[in-house]
This record gives sequence, structure tokens and C-alpha cells, in this order.
Amino acid sequence: PPRHRTPLPARRPHHLVLRSPHVDNVRQFNPRDQADDDGFTRLPPQDLTAEQSVLGGMLLSERATTEVIEILEGPEFYRPAHETIYRAIVSMAVRGEQIDPITVTAELTKRGDITRVGGSAYLHHLVQQVPTAANAEYYAEIVRDVAARRRVIEAAERAANLLRSGEGDLADVLDLVRQDITTATETTTSGPTDATGWGFSDLTPVLDGTHKPQQPAIGARDDGIGLFYPGRVNGIQGESEAGKSWVALVSCLVEMNRGNHVVYLDFEDSEEGVVSRMLLIGATPDSIHRLFHYVRPGSTPTPVQLRQFIARIGDLGPTLIIVDGVTEAMVMMGLELKENTEIAKFGRMLLRPLADTGAAVVPLDHVVKNNESRGRYALGGVHKLNAVDGVQYMLEAVRPFGINTEGRSRLRIAKDRPAQIRRHALPGGRNPMHWFADLVIRSDGDEFAEAHLYPPIQHHDDPAEDAAVKDKAAQEEADIKEREGAVLAVLGKAAEPMSKAALEELIPGRASVTRRALTRLVHGGHVTATKGPRGAALHSLPAEGGEKA
Repeated sequence: PPRHRTPLPARRPHHLVLRSPHVDNVRQFNPRDQADDDGFTRLPPQDLTAEQSVLGGMLLSERATTEVIEILEGPEFYRPAHETIYRAIVSMAVRGEQIDPITVTAELTKRGDITRVGGSAYLHHLVQQVPTAANAEYYAEIVRDVAARRRVIEAAERAANLLRSGEGDLADVLDLVRQDITTATETTTSGPTDATGWGFSDLTPVLDGTHKPQQPAIGARDDGIGLFYPGRVNGIQGESEAGKSWVALVSCLVEMNRGNHVVYLDFEDSEEGVVSRMLLIGATPDSIHRLFHYVRPGSTPTPVQLRQFIARIGDLGPTLIIVDGVTEAMVMMGLELKENTEIAKFGRMLLRPLADTGAAVVPLDHVVKNNESRGRYALGGVHKLNAVDGVQYMLEAVRPFGINTEGRSRLRIAKDRPAQIRRHALPGGRNPMHWFADLVIRSDGDEFAEAHLYPPIQHHDDPAEDAAVKDKAAQEEADIKEREGAVLAVLGKAAEPMSKAALEELIPGRASVTRRALTRLVHGGHVTATKGPRGAALHSLPAEGGEKA
């Protein structure tokens, strides 16, 4: 239902001089020594009542705080004390702390600002002043719009002074004026009405046959086949030290060699670690300085700050954006790792807006260590895979990486939404995920390393491949042996014969391993199977002396 907007109290004309204990702390806006013709001192546009109502609403309602943070950053407040209070509330909200006049008073006291803002009494005064906290978003829009008017006036006065000076070419002066006015108003300009996607799409290209499927044009294997889709959320997941960051850095190097900008959002490593590896695989200091943009986030951003940061990235026009450390990024943003709704929120907050810049976005994520429960999913929730609208790779370690060694990991396709990459891969055999590439890092000391993404070629006589197959078979055998023990333990405690479904329910781990272990136990005579109701097989331990239980 439409939100009821309670009208604010009648406002005084902007040209009046307001004198009250709470209005002394205001911004000085081009003070004039001479009075205007009407005898009053000129004041810039401002609405202190709206500012008080915004802060009062935030002190009363968590929802109001969330809504206001989406609109205001802080400098929009005309009275500096109001900005100080606002920033204290935002800091507390980011930390997830309770917000009310008492807790905010404590925060301002800790910062040494409580006296400057008018004391605890003024915070309670703000609560009493607000007509209703439900309209805090509306009041924030008023504050934002009035602040834009002030910026336009400032820009106009700077332009007037520049024109009066007579300096510079007129065309250059006019360009500066236009840029100044645009900058002053850009925060209040809304985007196109269909930016949210809630609009009818033009299906003509699909219907007339002119539509071409999007191709993976970002990054490349050694044979030139692209790795990622531009303008989409892609991804790489794997265990620690499987080489996720190496794949990302190799892809960055490919794009930089093409003359493209790349952005690396690092929630796990450091500048030294990332840049040293870029140099190790052949990037030059000059190309890193010009084209490689490294970010190490250190605190939780407000929604406004995050939008501004993404806008700056968009201005660079990168083709590739790496988000190294999804788990750490979600924790920093106060999101729950195992909640699918929180995972979806993370995508809306960061990944999808980054992809809207046109770059291929590649988050690097961990998988659970248990092979049986891993499947195609990263640590936390299935929604991570659902959010990918490009390609998702699973990286499997074959041989560890290190100095003076040749490490190898296998890149498999867990998901290919546009379906343009899987056709360049080989079937995985017993592994349901297609084999797309092998990451190989050959280290020759501390100064240089060769990095390759080889296309999949089956070598039956490859010692490394044979060793990997044998290791996998040995691991599978060990898993089945362990599961046999678990089946025998459960049946030993059971008061009556158990069905296969009941055993799968009680024994943790992949059900297929439990079924294989049970089959081997029955064939080996260690478990007895009898026919139960509706033809179901019931399992129990053989009775002593060889008789069936």
C-alpha cells in the first residue's frame, strides 16, 4: 500500500535569519559583508526541520536507518552537528549495534563529539521533533534535494567569478561550467526507468534470427578459447591451494596483454602477495601500474559508498573483475554464509552491480573438504551456484604448487549457462563435470614461473594422469572401507533389521558410498539380507553360529 507521508511543519522562508540554541552550528555559505536590498542576510537553501526528522526517524526505527543510508552519505546535512550524529548512527548500524538516543549518546561521548552536537538532550529533542519514523525516506529525499540546490548555487557562483575574471578561452570556461553543474547534480539524477529489469524486453533479434549467443571473450586457454563471459557473474571454486588465484592472475595477465584494465578485489591476500605473483608469471611493472587496479577492503561500506565505488570501477571500463574470497567478503558485509537469502543479497549488493559495468566478474570461493558432500557447490549454500549466469568452474588439485616444482590442477565445468564453453571441453568420464583445462605452473626458483592453461588432451601414458587416477581409486576404496565399518556399527546397535533407506538416513555422507559398502558386505556374508514388507530388503548382522538373524 502507498506510504502515508505526514506533512512537515510549515517552513520558514529561506532568507530569514534563524536564531535558536540548536541552529548556531551551521555551514558558512559565501557570507556577504553587505545586506541584500530587502535588508535581510542571505542564507543558502536548507531545511533544518527535515534534517531533524531524518535523524529522529533513524533513532526510532531500524528500517528508517536502512532506508536513509541508501539516500544520504553525510555531507548533505546543512548543520555540521547533524552530519556528526548521522555518521555515528551509520557506524553503529554497520557494526550491527542497537540504535537509540542512549546508545548514540554513548557513541558520541566516546568520540568526544557529544558536547559539540548539543548533548544528550538534543538527541531526545530529535526524537520528539519527528512527525513519524515511517516517512524518514521522504525526509531524506528533501535533505538530499536541498543539498543539491546548495551545490548548484556554489557551482553557479564559481562560474560567475570565473567569467568575471576574463581568464581563459570562453569555450574552455563553458566546458568547466557544464562539468561543475553536472557534478553538482549527479547524485540526484536517477537512472533509466528500466534499469531494474522490470520492463518488456525486445524479442525481435531472437525472433528474426539475428541474435547471437554471447561468447566467452575474457581470459583464454593456451589455444585461445575464452574462459569467462563479459557482463556476467562467473566463478571459480576449489579447495585451498588448488590454484584459484593462479587462474585469476593468469586471466588478468591475458587481459592486460590485450591492453585492458582489470580490477582485483582481495579479501584474503595482500598487495605484496598478489603483485609478486603477477611479476613472477611475466607481467611488467609498467603494465601493472597502468592496468592492474588492486583493492584491499578493510571495513564494511555503506550502500552509498558501495555504489560510488562501483561507479568508479565502471569509469575505468575493466574487462575483468576478480573477487578473491567470497566467504571473507560476506563476513565483512555482515551476511550469513549458509543462508541462501543472504547469499542472494550478496549477489545483489556486489556481484551483480559489478557485472553491470560490462566486465566479467569472477568470485573465487572455497568448497567443503569432504568430497562426498561437495557436489558442485561452494562452501555455504546452493544459491551461490544459482546466482551464476556465466560459467562456474570447479578446480581440482592434481599436483601441489611450489618453488622449483611443476604444480597442476584441473579445471572442470560445474555450470555453463550460455552453453558456449562446454563444447570446448572433454567429458569427465566417471566425473560428471566436463574437463576444460589444466592449470600448470612451472617454477624455476624465486624469480620466474611459467603459467599455462592447457586445453584438455587425454594422455593415457601420462605419469601424472596415471598417478592421479590411482590416487583417486585408492581414496574411493578407503572411503568404502570406512563406510563398511559404519554400516556394521549401526546394524550392531539396531533392535530389528533395517532397510537400505534407513541406513542411508542414519549414516552421514554420500548415499552412493553407503549403498556400495552395503552391497559388498552382503556379498561377503558380513550382512544378511531378508525380504520385508512390499518386497523391501531388510538388513541385519548374521546370528552367531551362522544362522540368519
